[in-house]
Amino acid sequence: MSRVAFIDCQVAGISGDMFLGALLDLGANPDRVVKAIKLIPKFLRGCSGIEVRINKTTRCELKATQVQIVPNEVEGPRTGKEVLDAAIACVKELPISQEAKEFAIKIVRTITEAESKIHGEHPDHTHLHEIGSADTLADAIGSAMACEDLGLIKDCQWFCSPIAVGGGQVVSTHGSMSVPPPAVLEIVKNNNFPIRGGPLDFELTTPTGASIIASLGVMFTNFLPSIRNIRVGYGAGMKNFPNLPNILRIIIGDRETPNGKSYNLVEEMVAVLETNIDDVSGEIIGQTVDVLFEKGAKDVSVIPVVTKKGRPGQIIKVISSLEDAPKLSRILIDETGSLGVRITPTPRLVLKREINTARINIEGKSYEFRLKIARDTSGKIIRMKPEFEDLKKIAKETSLPLRHIIAKVLKNVGKE
Repeated sequence: MSRVAFIDCQVAGISGDMFLGALLDLGANPDRVVKAIKLIPKFLRGCSGIEVRINKTTRCELKATQVQIVPNEVEGPRTGKEVLDAAIACVKELPISQEAKEFAIKIVRTITEAESKIHGEHPDHTHLHEIGSADTLADAIGSAMACEDLGLIKDCQWFCSPIAVGGGQVVSTHGSMSVPPPAVLEIVKNNNFPIRGGPLDFELTTPTGASIIASLGVMFTNFLPSIRNIRVGYGAGMKNFPNLPNILRIIIGDRETPNGKSYNLVEEMVAVLETNIDDVSGEIIGQTVDVLFEKGAKDVSVIPVVTKKGRPGQIIKVISSLEDAPKLSRILIDETGSLGVRITPTPRLVLKREINTARINIEGKSYEFRLKIARDTSGKIIRMKPEFEDLKKIAKETSLPLRHIIAKVLKNVGKE
């Protein structure tokens, strides 16, 4: 089974303390989380201590876990370098995986880079005010520890709803400004997040919350993926709104891999990208396919269809990793001039494969090629396929027809 986690922030947005509260509500060990957070004063200038308050509360009669970070620190800004260096030093002492450490550091780095961009300064020299405080580090460090404790770092695919950002105005050290504030907008812009205003005149998504989503590499979806054995965690925001439950939900579960009795199947999540075109030349389509493969597409298909008004057209369908989906979608739009791309996250089952090297003698000379091998659960080989590009290279070097090379290789492979 593979683990799935879904962040539901389409009602009340997301902040660092809400995310951490939801993880603790799911069962993350509070002692480990608090112990990790209390390392921060050791590395952060001007912070002499941190109190972590974890309480059960209600929001619109829904039970949730609330986390309050109360640092004892000197007022005043810190530079982005100070905050990032403190995060790096802190995670070095944590008993967590390298992936969890990188997650915590990425949260902080995402914030500092967003702030530096909107101030037009280098990240090392940007002065951070509210988000340079110890509680930002606490959210990052605590969240990494909690995710690790729940097994949500490795072998876990994160999904997220569209993000509610709120509305109205917020007052900061820079004065009064519209919601979402500049740092949130910068993170949203850089990561192409789907957001929606409202439903309240309040800042519902904070820079830390947005950077957590960016650092998890989530796939956005309007619906829950198909999962079983679910658990739900509710993280409470600080405000108690009268007609809206100020909570963040995190839903985790398992996606069962339906391995057959004989086939050694592995489930992986991919994104299927599709766009319809009816006014693009064959030369442009061919170029688009080449660029998509160069930039990491797993597969590309061009399917003839009849579009509106009876016009002949094509559907370009791309299979990609979830991480590459935004990048490849932009390539589809840029190369074809399409007005949009459909993105569908979907599981697929693939045979476990290994790649070995083999050799073949042709006219007294030995040539090496790669051989893809798929086995069933008993270890029996069910398919072998030589790497086509290697056979093309051999054909070129020997000046023999490619079909002769393929036939000779397949004959020799069948004997092994």
